[in-house]
Amino acid sequence: MRFPVFSVRRTQDKNGKVRDMAYLTKIGIAGALIVATIAVAPGGSAARSYSEVQLRGNEFLKSDDILAVCDISEDENFTSSTKAEIRQCLMSTGQFGGVKFVPEGDTMVIEVEELNSRPGRFEVGLQVDSEEGPIGTVYFERYNLFPGTFGAIELRFSEEFSELTTSLYRKDAFANGWDLGLDTSVTDARYDDQSYEHRRAFIEPYVARKFAGGGRGEIGLGYRSDTIRNVSATSSALIKADAGARREAYLRLSYRHTAENWEAEAKQFFFGLGTGNVISQTQVSAGTRFAIDPDNLVLALRMEGGHVSSLKGPPARISDRFFTSGTALRGFASRGIGPRDGADFLGGENYLVGSVELQKSIGQVFGTPARIGGFVDVGSAWGLSNTLGGGVNDGLDWRASAGLSMTLEFGNVPVSFYLAEPVRKQPGDEIQNFGLSISARF
Repeated sequence: MRFPVFSVRRTQDKNGKVRDMAYLTKIGIAGALIVATIAVAPGGSAARSYSEVQLRGNEFLKSDDILAVCDISEDENFTSSTKAEIRQCLMSTGQFGGVKFVPEGDTMVIEVEELNSRPGRFEVGLQVDSEEGPIGTVYFERYNLFPGTFGAIELRFSEEFSELTTSLYRKDAFANGWDLGLDTSVTDARYDDQSYEHRRAFIEPYVARKFAGGGRGEIGLGYRSDTIRNVSATSSALIKADAGARREAYLRLSYRHTAENWEAEAKQFFFGLGTGNVISQTQVSAGTRFAIDPDNLVLALRMEGGHVSSLKGPPARISDRFFTSGTALRGFASRGIGPRDGADFLGGENYLVGSVELQKSIGQVFGTPARIGGFVDVGSAWGLSNTLGGGVNDGLDWRASAGLSMTLEFGNVPVSFYLAEPVRKQPGDEIQNFGLSISARF
């Protein structure tokens, strides 16, 4: 007998982001009897073996899951009674409108018709972050929102930050495996540690293509509005000079390579196309994990960095310069290091952060799996084209910290926190010794 059940699985959207989707899995006989009771009639046509079994017609359910749910393999004899048993098993899941068997030489092709052609998801979430405070999220996605097109919308908001993003994505929109996407975003930042507010909006159509071996490239041509407003009277002269709005076209080139234990990504932006002020911004990141002891000891390495410069016209504005985050350089506050004029951190035209962390599984803590880690983070943000005649120190001064981390997961609620102590710092740096993140979706 074959006993299926409908459940939930994790899949990936167009950016490789994990999403929960419907899938099939096997359960024990006791549970299966609740779902379906399948009687198999004896006898049937002559047995015929095949070297391979293939699934066709499934767009959202993985072939491996469909085959596994009813124990389908090339070892089957595929008599009429066996095919009837498989058909009944798959149909009893409630996920298919039809099942057909189409032999093609030494391959048995099983054609299925999925009933749910527009799966989707709606979530409301709450994240508690030691820097940002409570962050609310509202998220909706649907496959085939338009024919053949994935669509998503997300709203994130806190006391100091709000962001609305939308995404449309059509796979194989062009020949040779090129996909088509359209992203839009509106963000509004009003951090209490900055003497200005920043608003940015953009719309960007792009094409994307996957390459053999785990690579993915994207080319985007977009338009953005970037506004620095409500600048304090006591702000740095550099921030006052950047005040106002810029509206401009831009080009984005990006490539990501993902392998089993490592990934790397590079992004190149050219802002201000067709204007008298063209800005080049480069971002790179890479990370890897080594299993020292496959069961409970892992070495994690991470690096990220960037460079921004003016190709034509004035230097890059503060909104295009780099501020290190508190999660990347633990022990220091976000926007809390680098070139500074009075109380204003100005960001750097260069930044680089690296991390080495040894993580160990320690079994159950409060009834949930737990992992602890010891880390060292090193990094800096530096370089300004305008230092107000040498009045701003924009030199490369490395910062470093060491600390401990712990990650837990209570049900579907991940919890992580760290304790960090700067071991190399500069006068005026903003220190943050503790970080906490809790994220829940409903």
